[in-house]
Amino acid sequence: MTVTERTRKLSRLGLLLALATAIHSLESLIPFSIGWFRFGFANIIGLATLYVFGFRDAFLLTAGRILLGGLISGQFGSPGFLLAVAGGMSSIITMGLARQWADKFFSEIGVSVIGAVTHNLAQLLVAYALLVKNDSILLLAPVMILTAIGTGVVNGIATKFLITRMRSSRF
Repeated sequence: MTVTERTRKLSRLGLLLALATAIHSLESLIPFSIGWFRFGFANIIGLATLYVFGFRDAFLLTAGRILLGGLISGQFGSPGFLLAVAGGMSSIITMGLARQWADKFFSEIGVSVIGAVTHNLAQLLVAYALLVKNDSILLLAPVMILTAIGTGVVNGIATKFLITRMRSSRF
């Protein structure tokens, strides 16, 4: 890869990181009637990065988005930040693993659903281990899995669209 190609790739990844961080930060400001529910729209950028640039770049983008989002929101080091780390990092790792078999078993939508379910379950387990320490919190698992399936499908569809646009515009 030439210096120009590396510079172009780095600038694209920088733009994607800025977009993912902005979405992450803005989504945390939206009030919801169910306090823990978020759509996870920033994960669209991470998943698109996984498909267009590969696992390493998607992993770094996700880690950067969580870190910058925590700093911007003032939540760095808080329980909410720890939940974001657990959910985001476990999600991108499982999506990266699922992506290896995407052509055989999963589309972008399937990979997104796997990531969303992993994200929610990781957050639930961390909340249980560090915050609540009451077995009754685990009763939320079925609701969180169903919610994750819905948001995973929506985000997967958006990711397919974004990947198509990125590739057709030679992003």
